Amino acid sequence: MIDFKCRKGFCSGLYITMFILAALTGFTSCEKSEGKGGTGSISGTITEHFYNDDYSTHLFQAPAVDEEVFIMYGDDNILDDNTFTSPTGEFRFKYLYPGRYHIYYKTRDSTQALDRNVEKSYLVELGDGEHMDLGKLDILTTLDYNDGTSTIRGQVQEIKYEDESRWPNLVVEYTAPAYEHEIYLTYGNHTYYDKRIRTQHDGTFEFDNLIPGEYLVFLYSEDVTRVLDKVVLKFEVSVTEDEQVVDLGTIIIENI
Repeated sequence: MIDFKCRKGFCSGLYITMFILAALTGFTSCEKSEGKGGTGSISGTITEHFYNDDYSTHLFQAPAVDEEVFIMYGDDNILDDNTFTSPTGEFRFKYLYPGRYHIYYKTRDSTQALDRNVEKSYLVELGDGEHMDLGKLDILTTLDYNDGTSTIRGQVQEIKYEDESRWPNLVVEYTAPAYEHEIYLTYGNHTYYDKRIRTQHDGTFEFDNLIPGEYLVFLYSEDVTRVLDKVVLKFEVSVTEDEQVVDLGTIIIENI
């Protein structure tokens, strides 16, 4: 029979060693693999693409500045951390352990009828000490017709005829700038006008802060033939670039 009697001090040291090993084993078995504390990283660069309200025209693109990007550790559907893009559109999550990560950010969705914000997500399997670059990513943003920098302007002059005169023998009483005459603007294929303004004291008008696209400017004049009450004067305008100024010149309306 083998005698397992302990020599003095040997068993106590053995028990302490076993306790430490057990504690370390329990600690490592409960430790979550994904998260901060490692040497890996996940990065990317987001470019923001600007469209008009129906995505028919790509207006311009630029780095997505101060765009919020989120990360989730493992398979838990819980937000764990976030960061913001730099002036060049770059972001980085650093000091990550190996494991599974979900990276996501919000963008407009041109495929949905209501054009709502949706989450654009990426699944990353990160190795030990790996630096994963997601490359160039895109975000979509829509602009209203008046989120731009261009201008359509003009001046309205009114010809006033004498009340007693009749078409086609009209007699001019005076010609003067048309004050507070209504001018309308419609962008693209919109079914209703987008803006209505009135002329200034000198007959001038100006639609500003316009994005590139097709516009319809229209106003009303009296029908001097007296067949109709009013006739509409229409002007189709193409704005092709930022900071463009389109001058329609002098527009003549008539009044009896």
